[in-house]
Amino acid sequence: MIRVVIPVAGAGLHLRPHTYTQPKPLIPIAGKPLLGHIVDELVHQGFTDFVFILGYLSEKVRSYLLQTYDGRLTMDFVYQEPRLGLAHAISLTQPYFRHGEVMLIVLGDTLLRVDWNLLRQSSQNLVGIAPVENPSNFGIAEIGPDRRIQRLSEKPLIPRSNQALVGLYFIRDTKQLFEAITYLLEHRITSHGEYQLTDALQHMIEGGAEIYAFPVEYWLDCERRETLLAANRLLLDRLSTEPLPSYPHSVIIPPVYIPPSCKIFRSIVGPYVSLGEGVELQNTIVQDSIIGTFSRVRDMLLHESIIGGDALLTGRQTSLNLGENTVIEL
Repeated sequence: MIRVVIPVAGAGLHLRPHTYTQPKPLIPIAGKPLLGHIVDELVHQGFTDFVFILGYLSEKVRSYLLQTYDGRLTMDFVYQEPRLGLAHAISLTQPYFRHGEVMLIVLGDTLLRVDWNLLRQSSQNLVGIAPVENPSNFGIAEIGPDRRIQRLSEKPLIPRSNQALVGLYFIRDTKQLFEAITYLLEHRITSHGEYQLTDALQHMIEGGAEIYAFPVEYWLDCERRETLLAANRLLLDRLSTEPLPSYPHSVIIPPVYIPPSCKIFRSIVGPYVSLGEGVELQNTIVQDSIIGTFSRVRDMLLHESIIGGDALLTGRQTSLNLGENTVIEL
C-alpha cells in the first residue's frame, strides 16, 4: 500500500503579502488552488490514501480539503507546531506507517510531471531530481553511473552536482527513514537552522540504504511570484479550449481562465490570465497575471501581476494633446 504525505505547513514567506491571510497551497491558479492541482493529479494517477501535514493557517487548508475531497479520499491530518523543518514534519506521520506502508512524499507547493506508473512499480527508494542552474539553493544529489545516489547535501556552498531534489520522495524503507529522522532529532543535527529530510536520507545512505535518482519531466517550485506565474501559464496551456463568452467592447486572448461570474467591460484580457470568481475589469489591459476573487480593477495596465482577493485597484485616465517630436513616459 502506498500512502501519500503532503507537507503544507509552511508560512510561504517568499509570497508575502499574499500569504499573510491565505496559506500558500490555497493561492488560486488556473481555476483552483495550487494544492488542488497537486492532489487532483495524484488522484488521477490512482492514489487515494493521504496524510496532510498542516501548520500555518491550518484550518483554512483542512477546511478546503474536507469540502473538496471528503468521501472521495482517505485523509488524515497531523499538525506541525513549531515548524522545525521537513524531517521534523515527516516524523509526525510515523503512526500512519507502522504496517509497512510505502511513503510517497510530494511537497504541497510543487508541480511535477513524472512517469507515475514507473515510480509506483519500482522496488527501490527513489528521490526526484532535475538539473538546475543555481544548485546552492537546493538539496543536491551526487549520482553514480547506476543512478544510485552516492551523497545528498542541503544547499551546499560548493555544490558537487547540479542535480537538485525536486520535492518528490518514494520511500519503501520507511522504518529506516524514521530511524534516521529520530537520530537527527535526538542529536539535534540541523542544516540552515532546520531538521532537513536531505540529512535524514543521507544518514540512511551512510547506514547502507540504497536510494536511487528518479528523473522528472518538469517541476515548478511555486514558492515565489515568478514561478507561481510560470505554473499559471503551464496549467492554462493544458486547459480545454472551450469557447468563451463575449464581453462588451472587450477582447479575450486565450489561454485564460474566466469564471462566468466575472464582469468585463472595455478591456483586453490575456494571454495567460486567471481570474477568480466575481472579478470585475473595466478599461483594463491584463496579461500574464492572476487576479483573486471579487477584486475590481479599473483603468489599469497589468503585466506579470498577482492581485489578491477583494482588492480594489484603480488607475487614472489621461487626456493628452501632443505636438511633434514629443516623448512622454507614463
